[in-house]
Amino acid sequence: MTGTRFWSPPHAFAAALALTAAMPLAAQTRDSAPAGLSSSKRMTQDARDRESWTYAQPASVFLKYRTVLIDPTAVYQGADAQFEDIASADRSRFATIVTDALRSEIGKSFAAPVRAQVDTLRIHTTLLGATKTTGGLATATRVTPLGFATSALKSALGKSGSFTGSILYAVEVYDADSGELLLAAVRRRTPDPLDVPATLSTTDTIRAVARDFARAARDRLEDLTHHRPNR
Repeated sequence: MTGTRFWSPPHAFAAALALTAAMPLAAQTRDSAPAGLSSSKRMTQDARDRESWTYAQPASVFLKYRTVLIDPTAVYQGADAQFEDIASADRSRFATIVTDALRSEIGKSFAAPVRAQVDTLRIHTTLLGATKTTGGLATATRVTPLGFATSALKSALGKSGSFTGSILYAVEVYDADSGELLLAAVRRRTPDPLDVPATLSTTDTIRAVARDFARAARDRLEDLTHHRPNR
């Protein structure tokens, strides 16, 4: 799959990373984390000129958690938002797709309590930007023999497919009871280059990214908490 794991960098960050692939696309997040995020000043850029920012407490902090609350995904309103010409209604619709995917996937391993408990994490996701998929061209680059071979190589190298959109998002993980920030990350993610259905439209791209993101989030939370009830 295109994208890094839910969490990943070195030292203190090894405890957790940010659910996804950092793609080297031109954007403000290559220079600084989105200014409007409450966690912005805590995050450190994982590599120069990459849209990948992370803050994480040590892995041992996560071991007590067994339940998870998923906030509705917010649409970023800051001046450094990166939505190009995507309409406001579509931004909200994309945010809902992300929320639904997270709740469905993470709910397979972690119960969602009625209210925060001492063993509850709260995950807050913010949609920071998105780029559109050029439907016909994106699909055409996958279905020809040359296009398929090129896409297979890109998939193996963890690169994005041609003419395919992406989402830029932030994930902030809190102790739901105390409100303490445990992890924050900014990532840009695209579908796997071999995922042909994801190339049909921008909405299909968002659905594919949300699905992959949610699966990565579930896997990483299980790793961090050592909680694998359905594995």
